[in-house]
Amino acid sequence: MLYCRRMSGPEFDGAPPAPDPSAALPRPFFHPWATWLSTVLVTGLIGYLFLLTPGGPLDRLHRPEDSLERLTEREMDVRAALRHATPWERRLYALLSGGDEGIDDWIRWHEELAEVSTSPDVELSRLILLGETRQTEALRAALDDWEGNDAAETRRKDWIAAAYLEPSLSRATGRALITEVRDELPAGWFADALVARLARRSGDAIARQQAESAIAARGSVLLRRWRTLEAAGLLLAVAGLATVGVLLLTHADLRVADARVPDGFSLAEGYALFIRGALGFLVLGAGLGLMIPDDSALDALTGPAAVAPILLYAAWYLRSRGVSFTAAFGLLPGRDRFVTVAWVALALVGLQLAGESLIGAALDALRLSSHWADGLEENLIWGSWGLVARETIGSVLWAPLGEEVAFRGVLYPALRRRFGVAPAAALSAAVFAVAHGYGVLGFVVVFWSGILWALAYERTGSLWPCIVAHAAGNLGATVGVVALLRG
Repeated sequence: MLYCRRMSGPEFDGAPPAPDPSAALPRPFFHPWATWLSTVLVTGLIGYLFLLTPGGPLDRLHRPEDSLERLTEREMDVRAALRHATPWERRLYALLSGGDEGIDDWIRWHEELAEVSTSPDVELSRLILLGETRQTEALRAALDDWEGNDAAETRRKDWIAAAYLEPSLSRATGRALITEVRDELPAGWFADALVARLARRSGDAIARQQAESAIAARGSVLLRRWRTLEAAGLLLAVAGLATVGVLLLTHADLRVADARVPDGFSLAEGYALFIRGALGFLVLGAGLGLMIPDDSALDALTGPAAVAPILLYAAWYLRSRGVSFTAAFGLLPGRDRFVTVAWVALALVGLQLAGESLIGAALDALRLSSHWADGLEENLIWGSWGLVARETIGSVLWAPLGEEVAFRGVLYPALRRRFGVAPAAALSAAVFAVAHGYGVLGFVVVFWSGILWALAYERTGSLWPCIVAHAAGNLGATVGVVALLRG
């Protein structure tokens, strides 16, 4: 028989204690049938969106030919400029970009696009890449397999053969071919590389110098921008990791607020809230995105519309439980806590950047590369500056706010209640990564970020560090695309 001391005193008079009203579970807020209906609708809408883009990342782009050409040309311009850079800078670029193996990826991606594109420029670009990398046998085979019998494509085959396969050209023939290339191809690396080869074969020193100088000038500008971006990223990473060390060594109080969800917030109710937010996102955000042209000023509505459902649903639900929106997610820290928010956000950015570098290196060692179209925002490359501004606001403001509330504020606590901290962080991060629809590299990077932000939310009791770090990461990606690929 277990020993049990009899309690006495004012709190116990022999009768069972009165139940605490605050401990009673609240009445269910979400109807199960509506949750299941929302699940079915979300599944159906996601399936429909995949049917619209069945071929993968390429079909999600409006201008895949132009975008691939832009990315490839900028990569090759930078590589040309690196020939005049210091050895350590070449090694650093090779480490961060995948080295010479990256060119094989560009060739493979051109081959992939050529299979679905009607533009002969794609195949021409692939052949130029094969020629520039001295893959002569592959070039001969590709030239023989190139299906195109009209006069224009025949002339392009002649360009390739003359530039990379013929031992020499007469001065007159070389000049005629160079004139054709300049007239038909847009200015850029592909045209300049082809002209330089033709000029070298025909002994035209002036044309060769002009083409190589144009490549070097563009590459020099891009290399300066790349240096600036990498220096900024390295500085943030070092500062962030140093901040992590200081916070650990000093045992700093990282509590920013006391984020809480109402009593009785279960996995079922968390999922119900999350799936309704996802349905609203698909109907309003994605729906408006499909209906409103990118160049329309109304496109500015898609960002707020996408995040509005989860924010409004969360506020409605929390109000029914007697908890304010800001209190539930720790969005009202004390005045002295904003400095802590900044320090924690900096630490998160440092850990995120360091993790991305390690993940990239590991996948590169495994011969795994991300697809060039994964996560590419074409509007940042080809859109007007007004559209660029709207895309930037969406990625820096609306996306961090909505995604952090949905995945860290709603989904993570619900999973945590059922599975514990570590499994909940991993599961919510996995759902977060899957929702982005990226390839292997993108999935792992987003998964890593999701884990960091969930643990930060757990430790600080506020979504603010997560939102700030999320916004900083999106801003960095946006600035990189605009600086290196636009114009």
